[in-house]
Amino acid sequence: MDARLDRIKAAFDALDTNANGYLEADDFDRLGRRIVRALDVADGSPKAQAMHAGCRRYWQGLVGVLDGDGDGRLSWEEYARVHEPAEYEDHVRPYADALTAICDRDDDGFVQHADFVRGMRAVGFPADNVEALFRAFDPQATGRVATSEWRTAIEEYFLARGTHAVGDTLV
Repeated sequence: MDARLDRIKAAFDALDTNANGYLEADDFDRLGRRIVRALDVADGSPKAQAMHAGCRRYWQGLVGVLDGDGDGRLSWEEYARVHEPAEYEDHVRPYADALTAICDRDDDGFVQHADFVRGMRAVGFPADNVEALFRAFDPQATGRVATSEWRTAIEEYFLARGTHAVGDTLV
């Protein structure tokens, strides 16, 4: 696979929370619960609710646009078609906004290292890759990353733009 497809496949594998080879509504419900639980956020809090809503919206947008055979789930082949700019804003951005916000525990516009790691591990990415990604965001070793920078990287990752996106460290 080329770098673009490698990124898309890594995202698919992370989102396939039960590893059955398909994306289904339950995968996105599990994803939201895992992230909320990993960050020890109260389930009824605004951030938790935004995370759950972001995951649901992400799923609904994906299945609504990509479920070519109408079976209520997405195969890898169906999912790979979403990585176009027109689809990102409606389907992925609410999820990216909720993920970066829930990891920004004190709402200062920055995510601390431990919260970044907990959030990305809950999404399903390997620990070594998550650490490499954090180092790419934090070359001065400040121990934090700007939420705006992370959101931009999520967009680049999911749109699979270029071959040297920061998110390549997740592959």
